[in-house]
Amino acid sequence: MIRLLHASDLHFGKPSVPAQIEALEAFARAGAWDAIVVSGDLSQRTRTREFLRARAFLDRMRALAPLLVIPGNHDVAWWMAPMGLGSTEAMYTRYRRYISEELEPVLQCPGLTIAGVNSSHGIRPFTLTTRPRDLSVVGAVRPSQWARARERFAAAGDDCKVLVLHHNLLRGHLSNRWGLSARARGIDEAAATGADLVLCGHDHEEQVAQVEAGGRRFVVSTASTLTTRVRGHRPASFNVIEVEADAVRMTVMAWSGARRDFEAGATSRFPR
Repeated sequence: MIRLLHASDLHFGKPSVPAQIEALEAFARAGAWDAIVVSGDLSQRTRTREFLRARAFLDRMRALAPLLVIPGNHDVAWWMAPMGLGSTEAMYTRYRRYISEELEPVLQCPGLTIAGVNSSHGIRPFTLTTRPRDLSVVGAVRPSQWARARERFAAAGDDCKVLVLHHNLLRGHLSNRWGLSARARGIDEAAATGADLVLCGHDHEEQVAQVEAGGRRFVVSTASTLTTRVRGHRPASFNVIEVEADAVRMTVMAWSGARRDFEAGATSRFPR
């Protein structure tokens, strides 16, 4: 069995809830993990103090298991290059300084290949939609990025293949919003990479589902947030994923205010 811990949207800043971060760390220490994945939005406003808190957290997670982390839209200083005018590299300066030089990391463990894809590009022509509210919020994955993910998974043999991006691949139930500017087309592109699992966040609402596209099926884990800004007043949560030879089991670990701890919520089992 492969066991993954998937958290997202920690937003180390004003919305962050320290008790939830501490409980997540305690849960992680008590388990055995093949990998831990954090799918973006480590900061709230790309401030140095936020990234420093995030880095300390990530260092503690890295001591427990192999770790893969990617940037989210809140980690990108989009105002440094609106519409690509300016320095696109400068948008990631603090993320690269405090979190990781690599925006699209790859993690390989026995039987497991995890490929990160950076969907957080700020305000660029290819991120624009007809909705003004999407400015700096919606994400995109460029054709070259999808191609790179396909190549990485093609070389992964029989490994369990896990694709990680920040923006929600599926439309949110409560928000009714797609995370990517490509909307539903992103599902077909993700399927074409050969991924068995897609891990994402951004929507601040948990969602687990199995998707069929392009003649194959894969499982999507959308992790919620550990902040005060959970959509629909739902409890903060993260996801635990267990991959077996014939099935994928997903458990949402939901925050209990009464217990001040996370407890197992809905569990879903999907055939592979």
